[in-house]
Amino acid sequence: MGHKNVEEIPVLIVGGGIVGLSAGLFLHRHRVPFILIERNQDASPLPRARGFSARTLELFRSVGLQESIEAVARTAWKQGKFGGARRGVSLLASESLPLADITKLHALADPSPCELTACPQTIVEPVLRNALAERGGDVRFGWELLRFEQRDEYVTATVRDSAGMERTINASFVFAADGGRSEIRRCLGIDRHGIEPNRHYLNIFFEADLTQQVGGRTFSQCEVSNEHVSGLFLAMNNTTQWSFHLTYDRASEEPEKWPDERLVRLVKAAIGADVAVKIHASSPWNTRVRVADRYRQGKIFLMGDAAHVMPAWGGFNANTGIADAHNLAWKIARVLKGEDSSSLLGTYETERRPVAIRNGEQAWLRTDFDARFQIRSDDNAVFFDRLTDYGELQMRYRYGVNDTVDMLCAQPGTRFPHAWIEHKGQRRSTLDLFGTSFTSMIGPAATRPDTEVVYRAGIDFRFVDEAVTWNSLTGLPDDSALSIRPDGFVVFLVAA
Repeated sequence: MGHKNVEEIPVLIVGGGIVGLSAGLFLHRHRVPFILIERNQDASPLPRARGFSARTLELFRSVGLQESIEAVARTAWKQGKFGGARRGVSLLASESLPLADITKLHALADPSPCELTACPQTIVEPVLRNALAERGGDVRFGWELLRFEQRDEYVTATVRDSAGMERTINASFVFAADGGRSEIRRCLGIDRHGIEPNRHYLNIFFEADLTQQVGGRTFSQCEVSNEHVSGLFLAMNNTTQWSFHLTYDRASEEPEKWPDERLVRLVKAAIGADVAVKIHASSPWNTRVRVADRYRQGKIFLMGDAAHVMPAWGGFNANTGIADAHNLAWKIARVLKGEDSSSLLGTYETERRPVAIRNGEQAWLRTDFDARFQIRSDDNAVFFDRLTDYGELQMRYRYGVNDTVDMLCAQPGTRFPHAWIEHKGQRRSTLDLFGTSFTSMIGPAATRPDTEVVYRAGIDFRFVDEAVTWNSLTGLPDDSALSIRPDGFVVFLVAA
């Protein structure tokens, strides 16, 4: 097969899952041309993340997709709502755990224009893909990376297109969003370390009409255990779509090799009734945590599952990966436009890797069912006492010193606090003022800095709530000024 003309592009994204698609949207906002390739023709049918944090929705809000995602989320649950936990010998014989209140898990959430949004990833990904198509994003499903070579000025990638033709793409940078088994990471020789698994599961995505059986008893998760099977049900729409995570012994069993007929019998035993069950897909996974030792080698950057894998509990992995893409996109944009030196790209790893390590440990601690729902017991006390609040992990992390804060109040390295404001006659969030450049936010008595984008509280915008002031929001005097990065984080100084 011959080679067609070489294509040249600032960024090549390898991987069309939720992180790769998000990276494309964030690059598009910064007017950075890219090509996204995904070897599969369609997205994976297996349900993965179901909960997107308020911070993740803020990131999607920044590219104009908050309302679209919230709209599809409202269609996801055919009856009842997302939340709640049950336990029993079977799904139908299970009882509710009244202490497992989903609202309690996020009681310490910081003010935001968004909120936790429960929606299966399989429904969210098409929203992102369609948005990229509508905006002219170059997304190529059915294209596979074959090999690559780093050169002085670019990365040469040899790819196979959907027709089987080999092509060459020269990219200034490569985003490796090619999953937990990332071939790019392996070729780069980047190792991973973390926490060993304490559970092994087979994720069985199946269809069974349980509308009547669970009516009035809907749930987010249901733990079951009987003489035939043990595992965990996750609701996908509370009526017909379900995911059962079958617990098994990795040392003696290989359920990924079991025929569908056996899986159907086990699912029926877990349900507790002889109902019609159709298996859609299945895949093994475990609760290990692995974080790449490096997030970058030369012009290639790891993100999402390629950079970190962690247990599904809490949806930390997907949320962490989307934030990876957001963090890197604006930095790449500034370097490509000559607005910053390439040294800025070194902060991608120093900022994002500690977040993944922290979130991975917290996801692993939530393997215990009760601890996952903030229920303390004698059995889980050693895990429970090490848990950190979801809001703190997802919203209140602080770059530079690699920790979290109790409350967002414009500390260097944290996301600028949200407040509703009136700006140019519209009700907006303070976060809507940021996005494509560095921004100066100044108090009502501050000297106006000589920067391109400046917003003075009380003049360029006013707080909608009269009880909110510059001082109450930031903890700073009225003559103070702040520099805010394009991602909405307060600038901090990095030691030389």
